[in-house]
Amino acid sequence: MYKLLILLSFPTLLQAQQVMRKDSIERDTELKEFRVIANPGQKDDNAILATEVMTIKTLGKAACCNLSESFETNASVSVSYADAVTGSKQIQLLGLAGTYVQTNVENVPSIRGLKSTFGLNYLPGTWIKSIDLAKGTISVVNGYESMTGAINVELAKPDTSEVYYLNTYTNSQGRFEMNQQGAHRFNSRLSTGVFAHYSQQAGRLDGNKDGFLDLPLFQLANVLNRWKYATDRWMIQWGANYLLEDRLGGQNAIQKNSDPFQIYGFGSKTERLETFAKIARLYPEKPYQGLALILSTANHANDSYFSIKKYQGREQSIYGNLIFQSIIDNTNHTVKTGASFLLDSYQESYIDSAYARTEIVPGIYGEYTWIIPNKLTLVLGQRVDFHNQLGTQWVPRLHVKWDVATDWILRLSAGKGWRRVNPLAENMGFLVNNRSLRVLGSLNPLESSWNYGMTLTKNMTIGSRKANLVLDFFQTDFIHQWMVDMEAGSTIRMYSSPGKSFSTSIQGEFNYSPFKRFEMKVAYRYQDVQADYMRMDGGLIRLTKPYLNKDRVLVNLAYATPYEIWKYDVTWQWNGSRRIPDHKLAHLHTGAIQEVTAPPFSTVYGQVTRQFKKWELYVGVENLFNFTQENPIFVAKDPFAAGFDASMVWGPITGTMVYTGIRFKIN
Repeated sequence: MYKLLILLSFPTLLQAQQVMRKDSIERDTELKEFRVIANPGQKDDNAILATEVMTIKTLGKAACCNLSESFETNASVSVSYADAVTGSKQIQLLGLAGTYVQTNVENVPSIRGLKSTFGLNYLPGTWIKSIDLAKGTISVVNGYESMTGAINVELAKPDTSEVYYLNTYTNSQGRFEMNQQGAHRFNSRLSTGVFAHYSQQAGRLDGNKDGFLDLPLFQLANVLNRWKYATDRWMIQWGANYLLEDRLGGQNAIQKNSDPFQIYGFGSKTERLETFAKIARLYPEKPYQGLALILSTANHANDSYFSIKKYQGREQSIYGNLIFQSIIDNTNHTVKTGASFLLDSYQESYIDSAYARTEIVPGIYGEYTWIIPNKLTLVLGQRVDFHNQLGTQWVPRLHVKWDVATDWILRLSAGKGWRRVNPLAENMGFLVNNRSLRVLGSLNPLESSWNYGMTLTKNMTIGSRKANLVLDFFQTDFIHQWMVDMEAGSTIRMYSSPGKSFSTSIQGEFNYSPFKRFEMKVAYRYQDVQADYMRMDGGLIRLTKPYLNKDRVLVNLAYATPYEIWKYDVTWQWNGSRRIPDHKLAHLHTGAIQEVTAPPFSTVYGQVTRQFKKWELYVGVENLFNFTQENPIFVAKDPFAAGFDASMVWGPITGTMVYTGIRFKIN
């Protein structure tokens, strides 16, 4: 069980650790972690949670320039622009925003705090080795912030990566990027890897002729250096990541020195430094036992402006997690226990107000796993965290996997999650307007919820070819939810929900390979997300959450010629109608619901890849039929008027985009 880092991964990955040989433990574990599941669709039948493993093969079906663009062929995750000016992207899972998804990089909390604004854009796709996507609450070992699911990104390892890897990308909208990666093994124990990324949006694009750049100009540089040292009894990884980004958006004529009273502009400069260390103590004579320590630090600085409104944010974070795993009597009874520590220090200012806080969150946890081989797996976890501002928080979680029959798998989950709200950083897209911000009532930044889920998987054979059908249902009921209410015209109201708030998500997905080297995925998702909003008279009215489509259909087709010399991929997404905030405000005064909805729309993505001996060429297209939202910016002709608003985005902002690139590898 050499790879103790997987102790922080989804529970089922732990079971593979018990069969590792002493002299090949690390290599074998990584092969298991990144395995390509034989069944179509990349579903992990061994996982206790409903888990989808997105491998390099899956990610290669699209350009995947960064993490936000890695979900184009995924049926569960939706990705969209947060607004029409900043270029920041947000994800949705189980009908709720990405802030309720715990996003880790190699089991270290990553996209959270001030990084949540642009964090999805920061992780280059070529650095990613695989993505584990789990729905519902996850293991208590991973923390308390998982409320609707978790994403764990595994990066390329220095001892298994290519000696040299080059990736270039350019598109018809003026974007260019380059990734260079190199790895070196000094000996059987020590290895290092250097990963460098540079990208820029140099073209000024205004496809809808509204006088605003459809995409902000930016330059992004990102460098990672990681090391790995492994023996029979120790495995140590450590490294550092430095990022620098500069964004500029707004009206077409915007320049860095433009007069903010004459030209509406948006600017953002971010500098971030992260360090990490992972230490695992191994016991070759007891492969079921291990001790691991994960440490990380982050220093984040951001300076932004929205016309004459200025925002400044600083964050310093320290994270630690100590995990011990062993058995009770035999490997059918496994226990994990440990302690975690989180320190977040924030200093923020917006316009003429300043905010500062320091959060200290020590926590303890324990988890028991009971296995009846090939029949039943039950995981019961409990953790208690002691937040210096929000008090003691209890998190119970239960996961059950039942192999009903040879080809039927039933998974059940229930658990609690909570988080501390970052009102400004998590809602920066709502600042691109001329509305005022108003906090109603006392500030209660706690969000907590219960999540319940059920997933049924049926593996089958149609003819002589494999297929599977996955049906899932998840319900999220909030105890406390922080509302960002855009229903009040010239004001954005923020308050802790005084009523009920819930999300219901139902999804069916069918994966099939009708003939050799051809795969198809067909999925349908239904979401019902509602919350009680405050009317002007103090009463409540229940409304569907805005910007969330109730219905979504996804079809993905992939074909490869022998030896994968040619690969063809096409994805069609149909997005149903969704409610947008009612600018007439009738329901806020009278209680009458007069919903305003956006029309349904489709988008098509396609890619063709030609593989050569050491390199490959790919050409693709996004938004093939050129659908865009009409007038994504209200009152774009007069951005200093009271009605100006660039935050009411529900559909694509840019039209058809063609891209091309190369991948070159020396193994």
